[in-house]
Amino acid sequence: MSEGAATMNEAVALEKEAIDNIEAAQGEQQSGRPAMSLGLLKDAIEKERAGLDLLSDSVETLRRSVEQRRHALDEQAEIVEQVIRELTND
Repeated sequence: MSEGAATMNEAVALEKEAIDNIEAAQGEQQSGRPAMSLGLLKDAIEKERAGLDLLSDSVETLRRSVEQRRHALDEQAEIVEQVIRELTND
């Protein structure tokens, strides 16, 4: 599995944990334990933030990869153009 896919899976797992914490907090609040639900909501926010950070890092890695690929394509195009010029000048 690629690093990007692993990061995405980790971000999705954190999102799922955040949702689970929110659902648990709702249950705790309904049972009359608001202090417990606040802790679960705080954990959910932290997991959501961590997931967003992972996604942001993945997007940045992907952006760098795309730029590198564009640069490589530009170099390849330049080489092909040079070969064409040399072949047509003979």
